[in-house]
Parts: sequence; structure tokens; C-alpha cells
Amino acid sequence: MNFFLRFFFFFLSIHSVAQDTLTVTKDRYKEDQWYTSISFLLADESIEGFRLNGLSQSFSIGFIKDISLNYKSNRALGIGLGYGINNYGSNLNYSKENSDTYEFSLIESTQLISKNRLITHFLEVPIEFRWRTSTAKTFKFWRIYMGYILRYNFFSRLKPFYDPSVILKEVTPISHALKFSAGYNTWNIFFEYSLTPFFKSGTQTNLGSTLELNSIRAGLVFYVL
Repeated sequence: MNFFLRFFFFFLSIHSVAQDTLTVTKDRYKEDQWYTSISFLLADESIEGFRLNGLSQSFSIGFIKDISLNYKSNRALGIGLGYGINNYGSNLNYSKENSDTYEFSLIESTQLISKNRLITHFLEVPIEFRWRTSTAKTFKFWRIYMGYILRYNFFSRLKPFYDPSVILKEVTPISHALKFSAGYNTWNIFFEYSLTPFFKSGTQTNLGSTLELNSIRAGLVFYVL
């Protein structure tokens, strides 16, 4: 997480230089943007015995291509590509059956819960409808963006406190989410709800509890033109 924080402050430091002008074509303009987000992860804890604990966070970075939808260019469609990491702290653990197989379990110790990490690396394709109060000569403005995100979870691992980490094949590889963000100038808040369970259908704990986990992200997103 320290790397993410250092990158975040570097990202902000170049904002004042990078956002001095908008890309202008005749009377229209576009806002092709780099973005980065830092957020907290929440989850549906209706799974029997499942609990989140400690700091669960998410980080993403990417680029969005802006496509104007009207003459003033204050309505647009954004299509992008990004990379990110989700890092959960929870009481999810695993028990080895043999050298090739294992099963999930849920631990009760409150001291160990925050030490267990569930980490996923993903690629994402955000598609946004964009409304803003900008013009071709202003770069400080209000914005409301809402849309859809397609993600490919290409690497996931579970790192318990005592045992070595294992690569998870039970994580759903393709996921979908709805997103809403709003703000002024640099600072923008966003909220995202996953439409796809984190684990594949049928994944259970050793006690037969189905791991139907849907994630929620809430945090800040920053744009650099």
C-alpha cells in the first residue's frame, strides 16, 4: 500500500501542470484522461461466519478516451483501459487436503482475521456517460460520470497469517460492476457495486457455507488531462 500512496502523491503533483489546457478541435474539445482511484472495499457479509476486518483497499490506474456527444462537448462517452488491485482483509482461510487440493474455512480468532489477505489483480474496461460544466477554455469544473465496468481478474491469491499463500482458481475471471462518480476539479468521489459474485458458483467452505461474495468500492478518483 505504501507504493500506492507514493504513486498517488506523485500523480497529484503533476496535476497542476498536466491540466492547464484541454485538447481542442475547432469549437469542440475532448477530455482524454489518465485516472487513478484509491478506495475502501466493503462486502456483503451475509455469508454465515464470514467477516471483513482490518483495512481492505483497492487501487486502480488507467486511461479513458473521450468521445463528444454534442457540440458543446459537455456530454460525452468515455471508454478506457486500466489495471488495478483489490486487497481484502477477512477471516477466510484454507486447509490443505493434499499437495494438490485445499478447502476454504472461516477462522474465529479476531487477532488473525486482519492478517489474512485475499488479493486480486485485474484489468478493467470502464464505459462512462459523462456530464460536465467544462468549456474549451476552462479546466476546473463540475462533473458527474456514471457507467459500467468490465473486469478480467487474471491473478488471485489467498495469503493466510500462518500458512503460505495459494493461487486461487475459484475467483470469477470475468466480472461486471456499475459505477457513479461526481466532483469538482481534482477531487471526485465514486461508488461502485459489483454485479458478479467474487467466487465462482458453488464455491463453499468446509462447513458447507456458499461463498456468495459481492463487493462494494467507495473512495476517491482523480483525473489528469
